[in-house]
Amino acid sequence: MAVLVRNIMENMVEDKLEQLLPELNCCTCDICKTDILCYALNRLKPKYVSTEQGELLSKVDSISVTYGAAILTELAAGAEIVRKNPHHKARLKEDT
Repeated sequence: MAVLVRNIMENMVEDKLEQLLPELNCCTCDICKTDILCYALNRLKPKYVSTEQGELLSKVDSISVTYGAAILTELAAGAEIVRKNPHHKARLKEDT
């Protein structure tokens, strides 16, 4: 299968997370950022595209107020959970 399929929601959520990190009041290590990203992506509807034109149209659609609010909501919820239960402590113990 030569057609590439990707979930552009990943890029949009990751970009929004980077913008919001200073306001989320949580750890900014890679482990915590990844946990927040995974939390949000598991709760948001994926946006798969297979062409550059499809990607552009989907991004325009995804910038709508409703979709943007959903991304913000899930990132804030993920940050709250990660702040209370950071995995980096457990992973650091495993590495020692």
